[in-house]
Amino acid sequence: MSFFALCLLLICPVLLLLLAMRYFRHRNYRMTALLLCLAIAVGLIGGMKGYQEMDSTAKNNTISNYDRDQKENMTRRYEQAVAILEHINFSHPDREKIEEAVRLLRDFEDKKVVENLEGACPDADVLLAYAEAMNQVASYRGHMTNKDVAADRKLLSIVQDMPAGYKGKLAEKIVPFQRLIISMNEEAEKESRLDRENAQKHAQNLTQGKYGGIKPGDSEDIITAAMGEPVRVNVTQGDGKEMKQYVFNHNGKSIYVYTKDGIVTDVVL
Repeated sequence: MSFFALCLLLICPVLLLLLAMRYFRHRNYRMTALLLCLAIAVGLIGGMKGYQEMDSTAKNNTISNYDRDQKENMTRRYEQAVAILEHINFSHPDREKIEEAVRLLRDFEDKKVVENLEGACPDADVLLAYAEAMNQVASYRGHMTNKDVAADRKLLSIVQDMPAGYKGKLAEKIVPFQRLIISMNEEAEKESRLDRENAQKHAQNLTQGKYGGIKPGDSEDIITAAMGEPVRVNVTQGDGKEMKQYVFNHNGKSIYVYTKDGIVTDVVL
């Protein structure tokens, strides 16, 4: 309670009462009554003023405690999310943990919350974007291809919205991830162009009565131009090499083309 409120509540009423007693001794009852009323009024005003001040102080303390508790809670959530994201593996992402990181960081979308934290949780918005992007990656269960990236508009949108030249929290993971996704999308565009060119070449070969012509040593890139779209492609990994089996069906007959690291190794008619 302020000194002013204390004066109104106690000191002024006491002085007025003493003055009223003096007038009472001199039998000036009108003045006595006036001073008594004035003392009561001043006391009431002082009481109201003191109550307002104490109420305001209590509210401010409550708000301050709430802000402190919220800051501690948000900081704890931020640290938990960072700990999760630090150990996320791109090749085999744990979707359950990634979703937990997204949940922990979701409240950081509120700009007012971030402002109240006063820099205690830096780059939370970028970390949330990274977590959401990794959540998209996790949906492919470790088998995401270039074409998957190109078709995933949500993933591309998130990654493209990430700041270029990012140097904040977990930059050592986020920047390579961003570059990889962009690179995979560019490769998918190249593959798409090559597929269109090969389809045109294949159609042209068919009009000329040509089909196949693939032999060991040829580049894998010309397979679809010579053979058309395969029925399926079986991929295996071994000893650091990628081996594929292209399966074609031509006039009711199955044709198999085998490749290793992008080079045709065998053709089985």
